[in-house]
Amino acid sequence: MTVEFEECVKDSPRFRATIDEVETDVVEIEAKLDKLVKLCSGMVEAGKAYVSTSRLFVSGVRDLSQQCQGDTVISECLQRFADSLQEVVNYHMILFDQAQRSVRQQLQNFVKEDVRKFKETKKQFDKVREDLELSLVRNAQAPRHRPHEVEEATGALTLTRKCFRHLALDYVLQINVLQAKKKFEILDSMLSFMHAQSSFFQQGYSLLHQLDPYMKKLAAELDQLVIDSAVEKREMERKHAAIQQRTLLQDFSYDESKVEFDVDAPSGVVMEGYLFKRASNAFKTWNRRWFSIQNSQLVYQKKLKDALTVVVDDLRLCSVKPCEDIERRFCFEVLSPTKSCMLQADSEKLRQAWVQAVQASIASAYRESPDSCYSERLDRTASPSTSSIDSATDTRERGVKGE
Repeated sequence: MTVEFEECVKDSPRFRATIDEVETDVVEIEAKLDKLVKLCSGMVEAGKAYVSTSRLFVSGVRDLSQQCQGDTVISECLQRFADSLQEVVNYHMILFDQAQRSVRQQLQNFVKEDVRKFKETKKQFDKVREDLELSLVRNAQAPRHRPHEVEEATGALTLTRKCFRHLALDYVLQINVLQAKKKFEILDSMLSFMHAQSSFFQQGYSLLHQLDPYMKKLAAELDQLVIDSAVEKREMERKHAAIQQRTLLQDFSYDESKVEFDVDAPSGVVMEGYLFKRASNAFKTWNRRWFSIQNSQLVYQKKLKDALTVVVDDLRLCSVKPCEDIERRFCFEVLSPTKSCMLQADSEKLRQAWVQAVQASIASAYRESPDSCYSERLDRTASPSTSSIDSATDTRERGVKGE
């Protein structure tokens, strides 16, 4: 709304009405701009919080990628997606920064500088207008027969009217400049913000457009993975049903899967499974360990990450026999020239299998590396006395942890 300069000189009712309308509009505009600035501040703060959590999310994706380094497909996918998401986070930061500068700061400066200056001019204008009203009243009330008062009132009115017109012209100029600047500031602010939005989405589109071929390739692989998983699931269900049917007739007093052994196994492991081992400590405690016969040795371990503990270095130097003279069932003893090791299986069939596996491994070791010296030593130690075995055992196993 533009105010005519001629009207302010006349100080007509039209001018006063226009001034009132402009002043009301400025007050409302100021309130709306203050509200918009506060909303923009809230939006920027929420955006910064979103960026912070997004960065944490991207960091989590990178951590997951590191964890899945064993699977190249997953690791590569997560790394590429994390890089793209990080770029999007950067675009968001640029958008929020431009929003703060174009909307918050620009409009806030307009309110603080131009609107405040207008309000200060308005105060001066209102004061001079009141002074003019008083001067007019005094001039009208000056009695005709008192020339001195008439002259004084006339002089005061002339000065006040001159001041009013001068300030009114300045005020009208201020109003017109404010109206023009208001239009520019609001439009320029929003245009800058929309340019920032446009750049944000264009950059995002360009980024994802470059990633699109990889995403389509990955989607095709996932479709095939779903098909393969369905086939694999049906195969596992078939095997599950077959094994479940077979277990209905199985004797669960022993673990049938551990009965078999193979001295010619490609892996070199003739037999493996859990056995109880009697410790060499004073309490003769029994501990369950994972035993295996491999490379002509009897070894065991507690956990996969633990190093193998060798019970017998060379099976050609040992013998094996069932033990029926102790309280525990299913026990057998592995004897070597330097020590003995008492072991316990979970069932009689498992004990027989382990005894046969050790005997077969001894025979296989002799076939692979026959040595008369070993044969002589084996003959001498085939049936050692209990006292000699215990003596050798105590000497050899003091340095070994009781297991």
